[in-house]
Amino acid sequence: MKSSLQLLVFLLLVTTVSCQKKVNKIKDNKMLYDKIPTTEYNRNMMFYTDRALPGTTLTEMLENTTIEMKRFITSIPEEKIDHAYSYGKWTIGEVIQHVISYEQIMLEVALLNAGKISEKNHTRYYNQATTVAGARGKSKNDLLEEFLTVRKKTQEAFNSLSEEEQKIMGTLDGNKTSVRIIAFCISGHQVHHFDIIKDRYL
Repeated sequence: MKSSLQLLVFLLLVTTVSCQKKVNKIKDNKMLYDKIPTTEYNRNMMFYTDRALPGTTLTEMLENTTIEMKRFITSIPEEKIDHAYSYGKWTIGEVIQHVISYEQIMLEVALLNAGKISEKNHTRYYNQATTVAGARGKSKNDLLEEFLTVRKKTQEAFNSLSEEEQKIMGTLDGNKTSVRIIAFCISGHQVHHFDIIKDRYL
């Protein structure tokens, strides 16, 4: 009887320790965005940051964003690239070009805020028409390759920053922001426009 009771106590202890380890693992794997203090960004930026793809690190979040980018663009029928859902609206190709251009601009802002480029090398924000102008005559594969080239630069740039450099505060469109929050804006902006393509174009 005593032996059975000791075995039961032992099993309960093992189960408790095992459960605690699982709880700790879940806590350790909490998404990076959820851990970032709200002092690192303005509420106006949450329209994009809240849409960013998940990741426990900045590297993982950007990698997940890249995987989704390749999957989504590959799934678009080639004949739909020049399709617009209404007169005067952007074509799918122009929407993708806009997302690419936005990422280039945001990466410049992040590097400027991190002190990696000087103000004179910063092109600032283009108007909406400029961000889509490069789409003319490009195939789906052209846009995908361009996107992959830009994303590679984005990932390499953020991966090269130390954790402290990622937390440096600067501005984005007049809003206070940390460098790493700009990476979440890049991801969320992609998700936002891909959702519009899904809802209105395909």
